[in-house]
This record gives sequence, C-alpha cells and structure tokens, in this order.
Amino acid sequence: MVATWQFVDRPEAAPAVLLNMTGGGIRVSREDFDVSPPPVRRSLVANAMSDGGVLTSASYDLRELRFTLILEGETEAARIAQLKAFEREVAKPANLLMYQPERHSTPVFFRTMRSDQFELDNQFVPGKAWKVKATVVAEPYAIGLRRDISPITVSNDPAAATNPARFDVPGPIVGDGPAPAFVRISNLGAGGTLLLAQRTINNPTALVNVAQAEAATLGTDAFLWTGEGLYSGTGANRAVGVTFGTNSNMTTRLTLTVPTATSSEALRGRYRVFLRAAVYSAHATSTFLIRFQQLGADTASGPTVSATIASGTFRLLDLGILEFPHATAAPSAIGYSGLPPGYATSQISIQAQRESGTGNLNMDYVYLMPVDERFCAVQQVASTGYLILDGPNDATYGMAAGTQPFGLNRTIDNGGGLVPRIGGLPMLVPGVLNRWYMLTGSGAIADSRTVEISYWPRWLDVATA
Repeated sequence: MVATWQFVDRPEAAPAVLLNMTGGGIRVSREDFDVSPPPVRRSLVANAMSDGGVLTSASYDLRELRFTLILEGETEAARIAQLKAFEREVAKPANLLMYQPERHSTPVFFRTMRSDQFELDNQFVPGKAWKVKATVVAEPYAIGLRRDISPITVSNDPAAATNPARFDVPGPIVGDGPAPAFVRISNLGAGGTLLLAQRTINNPTALVNVAQAEAATLGTDAFLWTGEGLYSGTGANRAVGVTFGTNSNMTTRLTLTVPTATSSEALRGRYRVFLRAAVYSAHATSTFLIRFQQLGADTASGPTVSATIASGTFRLLDLGILEFPHATAAPSAIGYSGLPPGYATSQISIQAQRESGTGNLNMDYVYLMPVDERFCAVQQVASTGYLILDGPNDATYGMAAGTQPFGLNRTIDNGGGLVPRIGGLPMLVPGVLNRWYMLTGSGAIADSRTVEISYWPRWLDVATA
C-alpha cells in the first residue's frame, strides 16, 4: 500500500481529507498501482527524400492514474458507503489527488478530471471485500507544495546599481517542468502600466539590453543635455535633445550599438524596442513620428510610431520588434558540437520627425526587452493595493491593500473594472537562471516596485525537493 493516496481539498502539507484511500477499510493494491509519467504527444514531418523524420513539436498529453481499491467495510452497507464516497470524488469536474510514497517526505498533488468510469467486482471476496479497478484522468504534471520567494525590490532606472529594471529570480527553482508564477507587485497607481518579460536561454547574464542616449552617436539637430536629474544615466549629460531646427523630416537622430554582450551568443534573440522620451517643460506639447532602423548590409526598419508628448512629461514608446541577428541564417549550434554560434554586434538608429508643435524631443534611453519566451503588458486600471499576475489561472487582477493572497483576507479589488493585459504571464524554469525584465510605463526613474513571487513546482511523478 502507498503511504498516502487521498482526495484532498488543497495542495497543502496538512490538507482536509475528502477521501482516504489508504485507511479506514479502504486500501490500494500494490500490484497494479501505476502513476507513470504522461505520454508524449509528437508532431513529426517525414518524406521519402531523407532518412527518418523531423520533430516539429512535442508536449505531454493528459495522463491516466491506474489503481485498484479494495473496499473492506465490515458490512454490505459499509462497502456500499465506501463505493459511493469514491464515486463522488471521481465524478467531480476537478479534484486533487494527494500522493506521497512510503519513506518519502514530500507529497505531490494530481489535478484530476471527471473519471467516474471504473470496473467493480463485488464478488472479489464474497461477503468481505469488493474490488474497484479505476483509471483517473489527470493533468500531465502533478503540483508540489507552494514555494514563496523573498520579496525583491526592482528599480525603474536601467542604470541603477541594484536590480536595474531587471532582476534574477532567487533559486534554485525546482520541478520537472516550467511552472506558472503567481506574482504580486506593489501598487502602480491608476492607469499604471507594467511591462514584464523573462529570459532563461542564450546566456541572459551576459546580455546588455540598454543603451543610454547620451552614449550614442548624435545625428541631425541632436545635442547632449543635462536632463534635469529626471533621466537615467550617470555624468553631467543624461539625455539627448533634438531641436528639428534644420530638418524636421524623418531622419536619423541617434545611432546606438545595442544589444551588446560579454559573451556573443547572448545577442541572439527577439526584442521589443522601447524608447523613453519627453518634451522639455518649457516647450509646447508636440507630436512626433519615430521609428528604429537596423543598420548593416541588410537594413530593416520598425513601424513608424506617432507619439504625442505633453509638455514636461515622459512617455515610454513601443517601437516594435527587432530580430537579432537580422536576415542571418544561423543554426542553434555549430555542426554536432553543441556549441552555440557567436555574433558580431551591430547598430540601430532612432529616426524621428516632428509632425506638429514646437517642442524638442528629449531622448533618455533605448531598452530592448527580450520577448523570446514570455512577455506581457498589464494595466492597473484603479489605484488598488496590489497588482496580481495569477499564472496558474492565467488571470490578472487587483487586490486590496492589507490583504494577503494566501491569508484569511483575500479581497480582489479591480476598482470596478477589468485589469487588461496582452501577452503571456511569466513561467519559472527549473535548473537554469531565470532573469526577468521589468519596466513600469513612463514612471519616474526614482520609482521602485516590490515583487513577490510564489509557485507550485510541477512534477511528473514524485517530488525530489
């Protein structure tokens, strides 16, 4: 008999037991107990022009938990009651089946689906015991006990000394597969926007994804500017202004080398290009057309973005997707060596045109947010206590101040509206470094946010930690 085989109410160390199948006159047979890993579903492409085939995608399918229960109630009525209790649990649309092997310290919880179809042998031991041969359908991964990661303070300044608009999730992250993260972020304020991405591939710690405007090669009508202390960077000049004094048409204003890396394989990836820009407070509200252009033998431009920037305010402008390297057929590894290719850095330019108004365009930095894996943009509609990214439920919502997601008071507060988002919520990948990139709209560089992360590890069979 397995040590623990119970339907329970929650994935906790000491949950309420809905049905104990390893005691109270019910036992699980050892002989045909089967919690093997789920089958793998593969998409293969093959033809007669080459040997074998190509695996284009693969994923785990739903799994089947096979086991036999022995109902040993002392009377016929007791055995009927045991059977009906089992039927109630397997008939539920969703349930939790807790499993902990003998001599193992950590349980896992299978998330089951309605499976009230089984074989009943009520003559197994006439007058003494019935046998129920069951197959219960469950999600591919079992989940483990919740892990809470210590709160992380993240600066909105890409030039900050600690967690500069990015951070590494403290590890190790455990499990057999990526786990959806549950994230609580301190109040962004009404209308605040969160931009959040993750990277676990291509050596993320080697990547430099930010370029300060003042470090760029200046183009037409561009000049270095002190930035009034409201801009990112160091030194006397922290911004670049564009006057449009001689040319207000679309032309190059900055040329930057970005991304860069301490190890060149880290350059490869897909990035969303953001430009932090402002109009000087002494100038009028103005509208600009802005785009980026990749430089080199094969240039490519991003979309032309129209941006109206009010006098004395900042905007974080989304200039579209940059692919690096652009138009280069590069394999993921050199031959059969398993060694990733390196790349030479290249430059991008920021091109701008003043469409209306008389204000200067002041540029702070260019931020390349990696979007190879997961990226989301979320807006906090009302000024509630916290913003919640609920990965297990694929949902975003607000939570009232003074509440705790897993405490007694768990009040959701969306301020009478929804919390819209685009993109996918972050996942935590076991066995690697998880680097997250985070910006909060056009928020001041002096701002910081507290990020609290929890997750339920995903296991194929048993937990190892």
